Amino acid sequence: MSDYDDYDEDELAPPAPDWQNRVYEVFNPDHTVGVACDRDGEVVGLHLTDDARENGDTWLAAEILRLARLAHTKSRVGLRSEMEYNGTRPYTIDSFDLPTESSYRAMEIAEFGTNS
Repeated sequence: MSDYDDYDEDELAPPAPDWQNRVYEVFNPDHTVGVACDRDGEVVGLHLTDDARENGDTWLAAEILRLARLAHTKSRVGLRSEMEYNGTRPYTIDSFDLPTESSYRAMEIAEFGTNS
């Protein structure tokens, strides 16, 4: 009998992210409207509260478009993360003009004025 444990690197490694099924969500600061995009940037979900519907069609349409643009950008940040995780070279990632996490955060702050 030994006093040590066999180290198995695979046993301790976290599971690989499920990139294919990942969804990127963005909500407005008061959480009345939300939009979700898949990894391809396609809208796959929409969240509306009764309060959001009471603000009128013009406001609601503008809010949905604003959040859809952010959710699409967030999915592109996810694509950058996926490429980095898979070992893609930085110059290749940069050639796709994919946003960074910090540039997405700056975009979100510019839209909402806060860290939401």
